Amino acid sequence: MRRVVLLLAGVLALAGCGTDAGAGGGTADVEGAWHLVDGTADGAELRGPPGAQATLELAGDEARGTAFCNSWFATVRRDGDTLFFDGIGQTEMGCAPEVMAAESDYLTALDGVRTVAVRGDELVLTGDGVELRFSRVVPVPDIPLAGTRWVLDTVVDGETASSTLGEPAVLELGPDGALTASTGCRTVGGSWRSEDDALVLDVAYDAFGCPPPADSQDLHVLGVFAGRPVAAVDGDRLTLTTDDGRGLVYRAG
Repeated sequence: MRRVVLLLAGVLALAGCGTDAGAGGGTADVEGAWHLVDGTADGAELRGPPGAQATLELAGDEARGTAFCNSWFATVRRDGDTLFFDGIGQTEMGCAPEVMAAESDYLTALDGVRTVAVRGDELVLTGDGVELRFSRVVPVPDIPLAGTRWVLDTVVDGETASSTLGEPAVLELGPDGALTASTGCRTVGGSWRSEDDALVLDVAYDAFGCPPPADSQDLHVLGVFAGRPVAAVDGDRLTLTTDDGRGLVYRAG
């Protein structure tokens, strides 16, 4: 499990569309969430490996998204159809070599962007030897908390996020109050209920722990369950957060 430092705001998705934030105006609205369709950089085709996606989210003078593997973030300078990304940063999770190569090409291309335009339903970013075409992301309706099979995606401890280990760790909160879960190496059962703004998770599990390195994730998941976490659903993502900054990020699976 590789640990990475995140800006917590970078874990959260930007929703909706805003108004044109460019000082010069004169172009169609570019704010909101977009995903890369295709592009070229230095004459070479820029496409992600199967199953990987690159995204761009614009809001005012901030930009962020995913770069096939890691999250990225930057400051935007825009005046009319001129656009620059300043101070591009990223998290540091490791992925397959071909995914990391595509990520490097994408971030390098973003650094070379100088103009922005909307052509029909596409956002087009261009620069010297760079053209990136995006389509707008359709917002995902919030999925019900109860009755959904949630699969653990990220383990959060303060400003540190970690990828998951072991078998898929899942969480299912039944409409009848029953709870079924796993930590990646241990099965958990019990019940749940909402109390004020928090979830009360009454869980039971066997006394046998997990071998390293899965033991750290196991203890973290059980600790969040015991910490009366606040649950937030955003589209197909569920985040559980405790008062001490520990958290779990799930995707609907």
